[in-house]
Amino acid sequence: MDGDTGSAPLGQVGYGITGSGGGGAGGQFVFASVGELDGISGDLESLRDDIRKDGDKLKQAQFLIEPPGEDIMSRLEAKTTVHSLGKAIEHNKTMAAYADTEIAKLRAARNAYTKSDDEGAARLRNVDEG
Repeated sequence: MDGDTGSAPLGQVGYGITGSGGGGAGGQFVFASVGELDGISGDLESLRDDIRKDGDKLKQAQFLIEPPGEDIMSRLEAKTTVHSLGKAIEHNKTMAAYADTEIAKLRAARNAYTKSDDEGAARLRNVDEG
């Protein structure tokens, strides 16, 4: 995947997060710039919003399930479908929660980068003035 972000399931988000499972070793991220980090955060926020919209659709679909007939097999089929959609809804919630966690990590990384950049700039200004 070296440099190829188009084939990754999460596109640049997956590429920008080092290591497996997100967050990299010790929860650290590696980015070339704060602008790149902002772009990846925005992509992940959009993905999280899409996940939530999908969850809403799953809930609507679950609510609409009716047995096609009054026989036992029709009722069991409807019950099984409702159960299956319930599992999909649980998975959807887990994915959204994971995205929220990764967004929080990216924001923390951004804040750390910005603080470090500001402190470095202040030290350089002091050297120039001294």
